[in-house]
Amino acid sequence: MSSPSKMWSPVKDHFYYFAYGSNLLKRRIRINNPTAEFMGIGKLNGHQLNFIKYSDHWRGSSATIIPTESSYVWGAIWRLHDKDMTSLDWQEGVKDNWYFPKTVDVITSDGNTVPCRTYQQTINPPLRKPNEDIPPERRPSITYLECILNGAKECNLPKDYVAELKKIPHNGQEASPKMIEKLQMQVKS
Repeated sequence: MSSPSKMWSPVKDHFYYFAYGSNLLKRRIRINNPTAEFMGIGKLNGHQLNFIKYSDHWRGSSATIIPTESSYVWGAIWRLHDKDMTSLDWQEGVKDNWYFPKTVDVITSDGNTVPCRTYQQTINPPLRKPNEDIPPERRPSITYLECILNGAKECNLPKDYVAELKKIPHNGQEASPKMIEKLQMQVKS
């Protein structure tokens, strides 16, 4: 068995990706990014999970990260082949200015620091205070929130973090029929 530092060594023609939203769910990320390999979980310090932009597909706001000195976000670390970067950018709406890619240092559960590609939405609202509710117009849909929660459990994120995710209020809406169909197809594959 290799040491943790070798596990996180760069691999030729591959990159690490930090997922904190719907791409926590293993079957979801692999639909558009078949080379995605789950490597473990990590903590992104200095950022807060937030919801800003409304998505017609999800019928609610999608997740983003906002630089915030005293906060952190847990997520999944994936290793993907470079050929999947284009499809990941497409999925995240980079071309449409929905998210922009950035490189962040993520602390793994074994204490290593790994540079990872991640995505942040292109607008920043006022920061939320800890335990402050998300305004109703910026809440995620039931479907989107379930996707995040199922992925968080599947990736074995810390129980206290999952408990905080469960407190996020939803907007009472389900995703669009097309998105629900896509998610159901992912379950079958």
